[in-house]
Amino acid sequence: MTTCATHCGFEVDEELRRLIPPPTESEHAELEAQLLRDGCLAPLIVWAERGVLLDGHNRMEICDRFGIEYPVREISLPSHDEAKLWIIRHQLGRRNLTPDQASYLRGLEYQQTKQRHGGARVSSPQNEDLKTADRLARKHGVAKVTIERDAAFAQAVDHLNDTILPGIRDKVFAGDGPAKAVIVEAAKVAATEPQRAVAMLSPSSASSSSSPHVAYNSGNNEWFSPSEIIEAAREVMGGIDLDPASCTAANEVVKASYFFSAEDDGLSKPWAKRVFMNPPYAQPLVQQFCSKLVQHVRDGDVPTAVVLVNNATETRWFQELSSVASAVCFPAGRVRFWHPVKTSASPLQGQAVLYFGDDRDAFTEAFSKFGSVYHAPIRKTSC
Repeated sequence: MTTCATHCGFEVDEELRRLIPPPTESEHAELEAQLLRDGCLAPLIVWAERGVLLDGHNRMEICDRFGIEYPVREISLPSHDEAKLWIIRHQLGRRNLTPDQASYLRGLEYQQTKQRHGGARVSSPQNEDLKTADRLARKHGVAKVTIERDAAFAQAVDHLNDTILPGIRDKVFAGDGPAKAVIVEAAKVAATEPQRAVAMLSPSSASSSSSPHVAYNSGNNEWFSPSEIIEAAREVMGGIDLDPASCTAANEVVKASYFFSAEDDGLSKPWAKRVFMNPPYAQPLVQQFCSKLVQHVRDGDVPTAVVLVNNATETRWFQELSSVASAVCFPAGRVRFWHPVKTSASPLQGQAVLYFGDDRDAFTEAFSKFGSVYHAPIRKTSC
């Protein structure tokens, strides 16, 4: 290991650097303060054969600016593709990745690993005769289908970034990108309908409804979930950690530990723990919120959730929700929503309450007073 007092002439490969999520302003300021206080303790990693910096770009910039010495460690890699794979795997070891950052990097790891092995099965004493997706799923502790979705997400981000929407990759890394499901869908239509794809990804499309909770199909009115539904949900889950589509007035009743308002843009934030959701009922927001919840449930970020929606069984978003739900309640009569300064109102159609979790008996006990409860078949999961 060597030590440099000034810039040692390391090359910065922009293609490789783009694989590294940039720090936030606060993270960069904290890093600068730490380097000024303690010096540079962690070595910069350099690709020995090319003299290319692989890790430590921000540390090097700060150290060069203030004349701080930094240690350097060289590693040997046979090719540019191997350098990419090294960076991807190194970044996946970070603890502060957002769900979208982790998903994108896992997708890239899948692509690079599959390319290296030509999509063939790889045998080893620990992973005998496993395909790439199986091996990465086991490595990262997620389902195989999650890795496959990650690959589709990464491919969609890169395709959109390189064709119709430069900069979307940076937005995903910064946590400001559209929902994953929207990105994947936009990439599918980009080749034939590029203008439509751009519109799907625009901020105005993601916030076209002015209200986080909508009881009417038009999406023009803000009405909140009734307290009896909230209390039943809290009873089933033992509490509510997050309401991702809410506001201050609604949370007076929901009493979630955290909530996202329309201004917060819950679609751009990570979701976790016990979730209650009454999503916006106007398109495209209802599809986007439901797809995001389903993804978090499948990824294991949300172990239990209760969702109140219109009983629109013919829609794609309802079918997507029901595909992973454990049980559903169809209330007898229409749910009466409320507003802080208006009288209560019933929507134009019936509702459904979907449950995601392992305690279907508790859901049945809590929600059978509202109407009929049906259990989904137990789905087998592969180890």
